[in-house]
Amino acid sequence: MTSQPAPIEEHVITESRLISLNSKYATDFFNGDKKSSVSFDFNAIVRKDSRILYHTIAIQSAEIPASYYNVNETNNTINLTEAAQTFSVVIPPGNYDANSFIAAFILAHNALFTNDATLSFNATTGKFALMSDVNAVAIVMNLLNTTAQTLLGVNNDLHPTNTINFPYNAGNPTFMDRPANFLGVVKIKVSSNALAGDNYDSVSLNTSTLIDTISTSATTFGLTIYNSLGRESFVKAKRIDEIDIQLHDQDDNDINFNGADWNFTIILNSHRKQMFSNDDGVINFDKLEAFKEAVEKPDPLKKELEGLEVQEVKEVFREPEPIIDDFDDDVLLN
Repeated sequence: MTSQPAPIEEHVITESRLISLNSKYATDFFNGDKKSSVSFDFNAIVRKDSRILYHTIAIQSAEIPASYYNVNETNNTINLTEAAQTFSVVIPPGNYDANSFIAAFILAHNALFTNDATLSFNATTGKFALMSDVNAVAIVMNLLNTTAQTLLGVNNDLHPTNTINFPYNAGNPTFMDRPANFLGVVKIKVSSNALAGDNYDSVSLNTSTLIDTISTSATTFGLTIYNSLGRESFVKAKRIDEIDIQLHDQDDNDINFNGADWNFTIILNSHRKQMFSNDDGVINFDKLEAFKEAVEKPDPLKKELEGLEVQEVKEVFREPEPIIDDFDDDVLLN
């Protein structure tokens, strides 16, 4: 029976690896105790291989503490001018609602300015109003040096001069443009240079290093628990030696976790070319028989080998000879 070469088919197989990341064990902390920009120096997680077509990654799960504040160093400054005095009112970082924010503002403002001021809140509209306590004295907010616009409800686009005037008007104060916003971090954007693909972000209106987003669900000082939606991201890199992670809020600000650690479980999928034969077993048996015939020994040599094999078997099963320990020492020495 003549055997034909078995056809070879090329398939793509997926090799999956789990990667567990705990910020506590990061190799580098690029923004210190904020722990939102770190790297893990692994040893060649993925080597460059011509058989690998591409890689994809997915965040399988995440446990992220809500240890960040809704008022922090990115949004806690209000620059004001009042009666020839200009100061920046800085609210201490922390978690605030409208009432606690008002108390912190009045305390910080009145410690800087000669005249006191009142920040009030309308619970019906959700808007703040600002006014000096002194008749005929106006307060001017300088937007270029203010970072608390979102908290206060200020719309910069409505103020082309980059200032807002709050005149004294007893009983009818000037309100902010929009409702106050103390929601804080509502979305965590997970980015990585090592794992970057072709995802887009409206902040840059272009491709970015974004690999996934996680909506926060935890209450203050609680824990956001995320489980994968099954989505994967393409990875540009062909070789991965380390993994860097950056965690930003919805406005692309670094999140400050205040020293608390987070955990991620990432699935890295390598899509590899693999060659498979369509041998059905019968062809393999024929090949084996043909090989045996090709290496068959000549009859005389075969008999000689068989004789040696029998002798070897006899040697193996031969009764051991008794050990004689009364040898003449002189004979042994000679």
